Amino acid sequence: MKVRVEKMTVRTKRAFAIARGSSDSFERVVLTLEEGGHTGRGEAAPTGYYGGDAETVAEASSAVEIRDPWDIEGTLRANEGLNPSALAALDAALHDLAAKRLGVPVYRLLGLARPEPQSAFTLGIADPETTVAEARRLSALPILKMKVGGRGDVETVRAVAGFSEATLWVDANEAFSPDEAPGVALELKEMGVAMVEQPVPASLGPGAIGAVTEAVRPLPVISDEGAVNAGDVPALAGRVTGVNVKLAKCGGIRRALEQIHAARACGMMVMLGCMVETSLGIAAAAQISGLVDFVDLDGAMLLADDPFAGPSYENGRILLPDAPGLGVEPL
Repeated sequence: MKVRVEKMTVRTKRAFAIARGSSDSFERVVLTLEEGGHTGRGEAAPTGYYGGDAETVAEASSAVEIRDPWDIEGTLRANEGLNPSALAALDAALHDLAAKRLGVPVYRLLGLARPEPQSAFTLGIADPETTVAEARRLSALPILKMKVGGRGDVETVRAVAGFSEATLWVDANEAFSPDEAPGVALELKEMGVAMVEQPVPASLGPGAIGAVTEAVRPLPVISDEGAVNAGDVPALAGRVTGVNVKLAKCGGIRRALEQIHAARACGMMVMLGCMVETSLGIAAAAQISGLVDFVDLDGAMLLADDPFAGPSYENGRILLPDAPGLGVEPL
């Protein structure tokens, strides 16, 4: 088994701003496994919020322990000390390799139907004029997710809601206090927003987001930062409508499936999200997108320089290729 690790920097078409900050460049790590003439690849999308950076993830990924690449679950357990984004890269590379050796797409390896998810497209925080112009430019897209970080951004949502025919989701990334969040969410509900994501800091516990959920029922309220992995789900039962599952924060496809099953067992809806990622990372998540209610896998659509080819993107819909594995190759 040959293991290769590569760091790369990808750039978005424009600065991508959320409540915690803004950037137009993102460091990513690609893990490549080679054995028996087959190659498996996976992407790590580390973020400081979840305790990772490209340098440490690349170093740790270079030392992964793989005794039997067919034993995906055992290999993941043997490397469970990795940062979740590094574990996600290992998970994706193992699935990619196994599926290629079997000559099937990863979703078939998992016993799933071919997914063709309709993804939201995210509008980062910007001045109202820029956001409104962007929303008009993207008028053909059926779902827009708008990032907000304060009251001013809520007014920008109001402006877009006034003309856009797209379904609008709003993601606050923990921006509002427990006192103001229920009122903000009610305003968004009255505008016709179809879903609100993480309106309050996750550090305040399930009760804080639960108060928002109660204030706006039946408008879906989704926990993201408060739902890192399957272990976080039970405490959120009855407090949120659903959870946002991301491979980079939970540890890959296998851990995402655990989180999805935990959420379903608790009667929750499920959103499948991403970081700013290349088509390699998006393809891994898209394999399980048929199992969820909300899909937000636009990371590669935001890029100016995607270094991988595979999925195609048509008005927000992600079309996976028929090729074995993840169906992704470097350009």
